[in-house]
Amino acid sequence: MKVSFLSIFLSSLCLANQDSATVRFANGDQLAGSALSISRDSISWQSSLLQEPATLKLSEILNLRLPSKMNSKPLESSSHEAVMELSNGDVVKGSLVAINEKEIKIKTWYAGELVFPRLNVKSININRVMKVLYRGPDDIKDWKVTGNADSWKLENDRFVTGEPRGSIAKEFDLPEEYEVSFQIHWRGMLRARLVFGSSDIASAAPNTGYEMNFQSSMVNLRRLSDRNWLGTQSNHAAFRSNESAKIDVRISRKTGKILLFVDDEPAAMWSDPNLEESKGRGIHFISDVQMGSGSRNNPQGISISSIVVSEWDGYTDEKVESEMLMREQNMHGFQMGMRDSRDQVKAPLPEGRMVLVNGDTIEGDVIGVDLDMIKIKTPFTEVSFPVHRLTNIPLKRSDLETAKLENGDVRASLADGSKLVFRLDDVKDGKLIGYSQNFGHAEFDQSAFKHIQFNLYPKKKAN
Repeated sequence: MKVSFLSIFLSSLCLANQDSATVRFANGDQLAGSALSISRDSISWQSSLLQEPATLKLSEILNLRLPSKMNSKPLESSSHEAVMELSNGDVVKGSLVAINEKEIKIKTWYAGELVFPRLNVKSININRVMKVLYRGPDDIKDWKVTGNADSWKLENDRFVTGEPRGSIAKEFDLPEEYEVSFQIHWRGMLRARLVFGSSDIASAAPNTGYEMNFQSSMVNLRRLSDRNWLGTQSNHAAFRSNESAKIDVRISRKTGKILLFVDDEPAAMWSDPNLEESKGRGIHFISDVQMGSGSRNNPQGISISSIVVSEWDGYTDEKVESEMLMREQNMHGFQMGMRDSRDQVKAPLPEGRMVLVNGDTIEGDVIGVDLDMIKIKTPFTEVSFPVHRLTNIPLKRSDLETAKLENGDVRASLADGSKLVFRLDDVKDGKLIGYSQNFGHAEFDQSAFKHIQFNLYPKKKAN
């Protein structure tokens, strides 16, 4: 057996810049710097705050935060992303290569092809892949902050603010059809704005583009060139019951449509024939929290994470558009007492059925996957279509197995949101080398890692 924990030598964690990583200790202290080497029991750590490198005991370290970089080029030829949840809670993202009764093969950008026992896989969801223009945040220097220079900060991969009217903005090479996706977190009442298509990222009140206002549970949209509101305001239960939501805004200058999805559910649609004239490239996140709101122990504020700006193919299923139009038409009735459709309990999906992007369902077993096409045997015939037309792949069985815990296991978070537990055996030539019963032996691109957690399991007390 290899060294049970770590045998990592010199440039094994080749962090190029001084103080580009952070180590956090069990007592809550943390220290910026870079790792020179890691042994079975310790890390040799260099920091601008230290006169010379220090030896840090692994037993006293909770985690290591590293500079990471997303490299999606190996997956650009695929039109889908498979999000696979394992029985131990791990999440693996990549393109589906093969699936049979025993194994599931996923192609990742950070470790090539990984093969998983089907009994260790809990679920597979499918997302459509578009060209990504931006994924972050990972560096606030690329963004323009207006007002107080410290009104927005980058903390733990989130833009965070507790001040009103603070704007953080960035220009992108936006195509005619694009999507802005992000996770928003708040305390108390949600008060925030998203501006897109702006020509002035230096202003928190631009005069071009469109402004989507989130106030409590209500959302509305206005055109900034003349300050006219579009359509009616929309109401969403997610903003009343939670303090976090995933927001997706899809914009088409071709059709003049702007669509809002909340937690992957269709929420609202607006139309504006003048949208094609919006040529601005700026996207703003603006805080409208009230000055002095909250308390010292429970401050009000918002944070923005998991920002993705990507191309959009302009496709929206007719059923989704119909649902959005119905929501808009019923909004007056809702305000008079109708229930929000999100409050209604959805019927559970029958076991073994796959959901297509148009909302239809299909029953059958996956026979194979080849070049982004999936073949399914239904009770009537065999059908083939692109993987990206599915939203899920059901795994018919209840006999899940969980990977064995190993001495030296670490829990790693990667730049694309994947999360893996594995035994870290070595680091060599820019690769992290490890093992898990979930995928066997693998070599990972070290630049993919954002966070590594040590000492996962309680130590056994000596008799």
